[in-house]
Amino acid sequence: MFDIGATELLLVAIIGLIVVGPERLPRLARSIGLWVNRARRQMTSIQREINRELEMEDLKKQLHAKGGGLTLEDLTGEMGAKTSSKEPVSRTSIAESQSVASKPTSRESDSTS
Repeated sequence: MFDIGATELLLVAIIGLIVVGPERLPRLARSIGLWVNRARRQMTSIQREINRELEMEDLKKQLHAKGGGLTLEDLTGEMGAKTSSKEPVSRTSIAESQSVASKPTSRESDSTS
């Protein structure tokens, strides 16, 4: 990020020692370190949020391209008030898989007999 070498740091430390004094320099260095750490955490948080938004946008585009009318809200259920006249394929397949899952398998029926 910054291209600061050892000589630059030494120069800043000497100027800080002269300007601030030896009594307050440790507190000042700690305060500066805390502020830099907070700024880094904030930047990391912003980068993560931007990446999440970009990934979500990609997923929406892929879903729109392959989904045949499905939206991300249909899959996540976030838009509960929104209804459509067409029933999405995924809801039908979920209902079918639930009905198949509720039927006992041959092993289960053999073990109960």
